[in-house]
Parts: sequence; structure tokens; C-alpha cells
Amino acid sequence: MFHRTKIRLVALNTVVFSIVLCTFGIILYLYMNHLVYANTDTKLYSIAKGIQQEGIDGIIREHDSKREAERKVVYLLWDESENFIKSIPENAVFSVDIADFSPSRFQDKKIWTQTIHKHVYRILKIHTDPFYLKESNTKSVRTIELVLNTDPEAALLQNLLKLIILGCVVGLNISFLAGLFLAKRSLVPIQQSWEKQTQFAADASHELRTPLSVIQTYLELLFRHPQYTIEQESVTIYKVLQEVKRMNKLVSDLLTLAKTDSNQLLIQRQQFPIGELASTIVHQFEPIAELRNISIIQDIESNLIYVGDKERIHQLLVILMDNSMKYNVEGGTIRVTCKKEGNFIMIIIEDTGIGISNEDLPHIFDRFYRSDKSRSRSEGGTGLGLSIAKWITEAHNGEIKIWSELHKKTRVSIKLPL
Repeated sequence: MFHRTKIRLVALNTVVFSIVLCTFGIILYLYMNHLVYANTDTKLYSIAKGIQQEGIDGIIREHDSKREAERKVVYLLWDESENFIKSIPENAVFSVDIADFSPSRFQDKKIWTQTIHKHVYRILKIHTDPFYLKESNTKSVRTIELVLNTDPEAALLQNLLKLIILGCVVGLNISFLAGLFLAKRSLVPIQQSWEKQTQFAADASHELRTPLSVIQTYLELLFRHPQYTIEQESVTIYKVLQEVKRMNKLVSDLLTLAKTDSNQLLIQRQQFPIGELASTIVHQFEPIAELRNISIIQDIESNLIYVGDKERIHQLLVILMDNSMKYNVEGGTIRVTCKKEGNFIMIIIEDTGIGISNEDLPHIFDRFYRSDKSRSRSEGGTGLGLSIAKWITEAHNGEIKIWSELHKKTRVSIKLPL
């Protein structure tokens, strides 16, 4: 799927860039063509205006006033039948080329460009009142053609056209390579997100299938003895209830993470005493700790005021305390620290539990990741707690770090900016 998408993106980028580049090249060429011939046409029209005002004397005067180093305009004189009379200067055009300059070839145009024997000429046609030349009274001049050689302009435009074509070809290759590079770069986060979502869906399906299978099994056991009372089947019913609770917690965690992925879960900030909140949560876990012979040591500043989402901070502390309790050993300890350090509030929860191996530490915030899957499932864990804890911390612009030594201890530190 991503391969086809990448091909489409590359093709689309190449086509769009090529169209833009070619359009720009065409506009540039047309503009230069107009600019080059506009100057030439201005010159020819200026001469034509002088001819119409001064007649043949203006032609001779105009021709004689030019220096030899300048390109001169050639004047071709034609009679009413469009027969060639003469050129000024004399013999300016080869006799074999006279027919190519005939006004009848372009009767519907006043000015045009014509290529004759690889030379390019700009020609302006003027119809005048008939007049006779001094040296010839047999033919009257009816049409005058102003001919200017435009080989330099044509060469300039031809070179420009070649450069534009070359630029389009090079630009096409560059756009293809750039499109390929950009498509790869742009698809990386999409592909990673897709892979995460695919893995997330697969893991969620697997996690939901387990409690559903257990519930189905226990319910089938109930139907084997329909004559039993509720008291007799209380153990089976209790186990079904436990799986329902576990599945309810899993669905709730999944919903929380789904909302965080789509940015639907907002942080409701308010001012509250975070020290008192931490103390309250510790007191809630003390009965459980007493049953497991685990001692909890507090180092909490009760007068700490923090601005954040109280419910999410409460959820964060419960997740971390629950993990410390769940993966601790009998007779172990949990140390909870909450105090102000500079412009930050530091929360540290350290336990003497089973620890986490160095291989597992980089993955502990991944969804559904467990270093000991069988133990986590037996304890009722979903593998989503630390993912939610990380999101809550980062949503408060904080930082969470975990340091652990296998079979010795684990320390979780949270740094929240005031």
C-alpha cells in the first residue's frame, strides 16, 4: 500500500513541478520573443512613418545616415502588380531570393518574420501613393518593404529555447529525485503511525479475546449445573466478575489512549495542592501494603501548589503506585517523594521490587509491552499504564524517567514545571 502511495506522490510531484517549470519556460520564451521583436518593430515603424511623411527622399536620407558598422534596413520597391523594381541599397538582395520577399506571399499581414536560406528577416510592408523613380519613369512604386536582418535576435531566441528545453529536462529529473526523497520522508511518520495502529489493534484484539474467552468458559460451566444455587456457583460467578472488571479497565485505557492519539482528550488546568493529593493516594495504598508486608515511606511537602489537571495527575500517581505495589516483593519498601526543586516539582517513587532488565527499559512505555507477560496478566495488568503515565506527564510539559536494577529496585522520577 505504501509503495503504491509513494509512486503516486512521486508522479504527482513530478507532474506538478514539470507543468510549473514548462509553463514558466514558455512564458519566458514568449516574453523574450515579444521583447526582441518589439524593439525591431518599433524601429521599422519609425522608419515607415518617416517614409510616409518624406517619400523616397526620406528612404535615401535614412540609408545614408547609417554607419557601416550598423545594421541597415533594406528597402525593396514593388510596383502595382507586385513586380520587383529595385532595392536600396543596390543589390542588397540576391536575385534568386527576390521571389521569397514578394509581398503577395503575405498579403494578409503587414509585418512578419521570414526565414530565407537560413537567414531570418523581419519585414514591414507599406502601401504608398504611386510615385515614379527619377531613373525610371516606366514603373510606379506602389509597395515598399522594409527588410531588417534579425539573425542575432533569432540566434538569441534559439539559444534561449534550447536552454529552456534543457532546463525542463533537468528540472524533470530533479523533480523526480526530489519527489522521491520527499515522498520517502513524508511517508516515514505515516508508515510508523500505521504500523503502531496496526500493532495496537492486534494487541487490543488479543487482550480483549483473553477475558472474553475466560468469561465464556465460566458461563458454560454454569450451564452444566443448572440446578446449582447462586451460593454453590459463587466462585465461578466471582471469577467472571473479575474478568469483566479487567476487561472494563482495559477498554477504559484503550479509550483514553485513542483520545490522546486524536487530540480529543484535553487537559483541564486548575490550581490544587499536589502534595496533599500525593499524601491521599499514599494513604489509599497503605492497607494493601500492610497486607503484603510492604512499608511505605513518605517525603512529601504538603503545602505544594500546582496548576494542572488534578484528575490526570491523580491517575498518574495511582498508576505508578500500583506498579510499585504490584511488582514489589514481600517485606519490601516504597519511598514516595514530592517536593519543589527550583521551578519544578519532583515526584519520585522508588521501590525494592523485581526491577526491570536493561533490555526491557527502552520499551516500557510501549503499549501492551510487558517484561513478564504471565505475571502481568495474573496481576490484572493491561500493559497500558505506563503509556498513559507518559502521556499525562508530557501533556503537562513534564518529563518522566525510569531507572531500574534487575532484582533490586526501580525508581520513577517525574519532573513537572511550575
